[in-house]
Amino acid sequence: MGARQVGKTWLMEDFGRRNFARVHKFNFDSQSELKGLFERDKDPEILLPKLSVLGGTKIDTKNDVLIFDEIQECGDALNSLKYFNEKCPELAIMSAGSLLGVKLQKNRKKTEDLPKTYPVGKVELLDVEPISFPEFLRARNEMLWEFYLSIKGDHPIDEIFHHRLWNEYLLYLMVGGMPEVVSSYLKEGDPRRVRKLQSDLVTLYENDIVKYNGNVDAAKILVILRSVVSQLAKENSKFIYGAAVPGARARGFEEAIEWLVSARMVRRINNLEAIEYPLERYDIRNAFKLYLNDVGMLKSMAGVADESILLDKDFSFKGHLVENYVFQQLAGRTDAKLHYWAERSDREIDCVVQYGDEVIPIEIKAGRDKRAAAFKSFVNVHHPKYAIRFSEMNLRRDGAFINIPIYLVPRFAACLD
Repeated sequence: MGARQVGKTWLMEDFGRRNFARVHKFNFDSQSELKGLFERDKDPEILLPKLSVLGGTKIDTKNDVLIFDEIQECGDALNSLKYFNEKCPELAIMSAGSLLGVKLQKNRKKTEDLPKTYPVGKVELLDVEPISFPEFLRARNEMLWEFYLSIKGDHPIDEIFHHRLWNEYLLYLMVGGMPEVVSSYLKEGDPRRVRKLQSDLVTLYENDIVKYNGNVDAAKILVILRSVVSQLAKENSKFIYGAAVPGARARGFEEAIEWLVSARMVRRINNLEAIEYPLERYDIRNAFKLYLNDVGMLKSMAGVADESILLDKDFSFKGHLVENYVFQQLAGRTDAKLHYWAERSDREIDCVVQYGDEVIPIEIKAGRDKRAAAFKSFVNVHHPKYAIRFSEMNLRRDGAFINIPIYLVPRFAACLD
């Protein structure tokens, strides 16, 4: 599962080539005739000979792998996975769906329909995110990446390496993590091509909204997506429905937001009533911020110039761009969802994560300003085991407080002990 263009198909094909004798790929979007096969039959003994004919090669159930791409286009194929699991367990099958989360979200409204469309307990789910900073670094400079992976504990990093890693981080802020954009930059090094591809991806996402919105008003979804930048640019960044459309209420736009979240186009970060374990217990559903799934696309939508990033200039939207980067890098690396805490507009902690049974407050600093009244007050009063500041400064520890260079966000856990 994952957003459009995050590399799901490439990952499946690459893994298949590396680990199986043959890869048999079927795409339910481009090969519409496949849907009829699964509407009529779901028994592997009937389906496999037909799929072999369509693919032009006999499927060896013990040595080959089957790929079902864009499986959200055929609910019967999704349902057939449980029959493959039961009747042909020796056959390896991978499937991917760009808008699978949207399809499943629609079906959750009718619980009795869920077993008909999704084989619960029969498949293993894997969320695919855009390319992370460590993956980007590895593609750019493998030796520097190996050094990056060796960083542990709280010892300061040699300034020469700190400086080089910081510059790679700035470059990642410009390029982002969408595979096509990263691949283009690695091959051509052309920022103009990067900007064009990022703009094209935003257009692709908007076209998907119009094409696949289902029962949700596409105009409302587009309004929410296009308001992400202006919502973040507000003083406290909290999402306000009336700021998207004057007079708008949650009741009319909540479904649009859920559509975008389920499609992995945006990330929803909720406020907390209290910073206590477990965080989900204190989640405030109607107080949240929205970020894009990729920092490069946010940069494109916000119209931030590449030179402003590469020259490390201060500008008003920089903090929100860096927050988007942090949430993007932390996704999938904590035990619970990401949150923030805002008791009031002038008392806010940028990020709160759950790490095991520890709750960690995090301050995110895009510039050189070290002020963080709410963060320091919380640390002084509650004495958490860990309190993190992500900033441009070098690795340093003072009791529970740990300053971690922002390029080390994906590896923050290695800096805790």
